[in-house]
Amino acid sequence: MRYLGIDFARTIAVVSVMVSHSLTASNLHGPLIEGARVLLTFATPTFFCLFGVMQQIVYEPKFEAGKAVDVTQRLWARAFQCWLLYVMTCAVLAIFGHLSFLYFVRCSLFMGETAFTDILRFYSLMLFLSPLLLLVSARIGLWPLVLVSLLIHAAFPLISKIGPVGTFPGADSVSSFLYGGTLFTHTGPSVIHGVGFVVAGMVIGKILKSRPGAELLLAGPGWTVRAVFALMVGACAIWLWQGHYDYTNGAVRTLLRNSNHPLYLLMGITIAVIYIDFFTLVRRAANIGDKSAWMAFGRTGLFIFAYGNALVYALERPHAYSPPSVVLFLTMIISILVMAYAYYRFRESDWLKSDHPASSIYRRIVDRSAIDFVKFVTDPIFRRHPPDSSLPTAPFSPKS
Repeated sequence: MRYLGIDFARTIAVVSVMVSHSLTASNLHGPLIEGARVLLTFATPTFFCLFGVMQQIVYEPKFEAGKAVDVTQRLWARAFQCWLLYVMTCAVLAIFGHLSFLYFVRCSLFMGETAFTDILRFYSLMLFLSPLLLLVSARIGLWPLVLVSLLIHAAFPLISKIGPVGTFPGADSVSSFLYGGTLFTHTGPSVIHGVGFVVAGMVIGKILKSRPGAELLLAGPGWTVRAVFALMVGACAIWLWQGHYDYTNGAVRTLLRNSNHPLYLLMGITIAVIYIDFFTLVRRAANIGDKSAWMAFGRTGLFIFAYGNALVYALERPHAYSPPSVVLFLTMIISILVMAYAYYRFRESDWLKSDHPASSIYRRIVDRSAIDFVKFVTDPIFRRHPPDSSLPTAPFSPKS
């Protein structure tokens, strides 16, 4: 079953992330802008949850069917390509930000801060770890993953006091990226805390799979999901109130996110549920189908995060005190959407699927080179080559 509501929610999340980055790069401020930022801030955790949803819906059944090796190799191939795209954005940042070659190398090795494309850094590592999450889900169930995620966030008072792993250049970045600790320089969540969003998405995916033909989480049979959701909403409201967290304040939002506060996880998951159901209803009301242009942006997410953010790096205002520019903002976001839609149409074109020599070469380089490389490296370890033509061969195709 194709979950079009998930696809459309992912589109909104991807576009929202890029709108947020473009607003920041254009130095736009004001009451309306700050109000928009409150809503936009949930796009990233929602995207991570939706990643977990698709892992559970698309790949977990293949693990259960005995195709774990093939799925693992393809997820690692996607992780490798995601890392290559991240390196490309690091190069753009270094060039237009007048940074040293050494800092470019450090960023490429996850030892530097890249602001807008930290999401690619996180995503590449999550893709690499996904086979482990899927293996546990297929062999044991989701409860060990849920338990570990809860324990990690319950240990917030302890983990938040851990210092960097060393004193070498980039130690702060590595530490904040992997576990957070006392360092708030990394744009959260850290890897071990961010897994919680992915696992929550896997739980959502399992719920959806248990309801064939249904897309809405809060309108399904029974009251369990709705009761849990109501408890989550209540817990968020009480926590914000008792903790005196003014979420309309940008500094408070940044602190909760970058410190990997458990409230950020709870709010992110709660909003993800709202995202899924609300935009599923919007999709139905607007009659947005599988071939709609709106779906293009959700299905080219990695392309947008890579090339869109590279464009933002190239055009952003050089200093925080540079004058704001609405024209620059519109130029950024329109260019990103046009690029993404053009790429989507290219990926869907009959020419690319033809036997033309140029299209064959393109498919070999873009679609096959990463998986061929991963298979070359890992086949001696796995010692088997299970064919599975049903899995996608294009890591950055609109269908992936």
